[in-house]
Amino acid sequence: MSNASQKQDNEKFSYLDLLASLGSAKHIGGRGATEKLIGEAGIKPGSYVLDVGCGMGKTSCMLAGMGCRVVGVDIMPRMIKESKARAWQTGVSDKTTFVECDARSLPFEPETFDAVVVESVTVFMDDVERAIKGYYRVVKPGGIVCDNEVCVTREALEKMGDRVDDLKSVFTAFGSTTSKGMLTFEDWKEIYESQFGGVKASHYLMDMNTEMETRREDGFKTFAAAIKSMWLYMTNPDAKRIIDEGNKMGQFMGEFGYGLFICRKNA
Repeated sequence: MSNASQKQDNEKFSYLDLLASLGSAKHIGGRGATEKLIGEAGIKPGSYVLDVGCGMGKTSCMLAGMGCRVVGVDIMPRMIKESKARAWQTGVSDKTTFVECDARSLPFEPETFDAVVVESVTVFMDDVERAIKGYYRVVKPGGIVCDNEVCVTREALEKMGDRVDDLKSVFTAFGSTTSKGMLTFEDWKEIYESQFGGVKASHYLMDMNTEMETRREDGFKTFAAAIKSMWLYMTNPDAKRIIDEGNKMGQFMGEFGYGLFICRKNA
């Protein structure tokens, strides 16, 4: 799923711009995390689902293949184009609609969707509460908002000592430091609990084998993105800064991961 639901409000080349330039969209945990998120949310065939920050359309098309009707939204025009192409290639164009919009201002009537799916998107919002209130507004009573967000637990953060500054530097480079700072797993859970009647939250550590498998699944696109990434690294100072910071992630293996948040709106 795209991290490109909200473009950064500055003139610098951002992580979201980097992903769009590479024709890439990803979240920690890959397809397995998506399947776990959808499974725990109990999304069933026939459900009307909003995919926030749809990126390249992988999850939207997966849901459509399950028999759901899906609306995917993303702020990046290239992502919308790629999503439409994927839907056509996978034979689910009749079950999918893709809309270019800002996830902070969803253009839908209240209580429209049975479920809202979000993957590595909310972390890029400058105002997390505003975004989550938007998800809450468009989901039906009794419906589900399910979110996969990159995060670390408070316990792991406390054990990092001086290395916390390195982790914060990575989050800042990726544009994933909210107005509340770098959110922990527990912070995310508390924010969702303040809005929804029931929240089930689980934390998982990043697994490099899973991340590499996701890249292998993308085949040629991964290779093409790697070539483009090298070119950007050499020609774009902001891209170089982001890539250099991203390379620091290896030092946080066994500490860093993602949270799955399954949130039900009161009926």
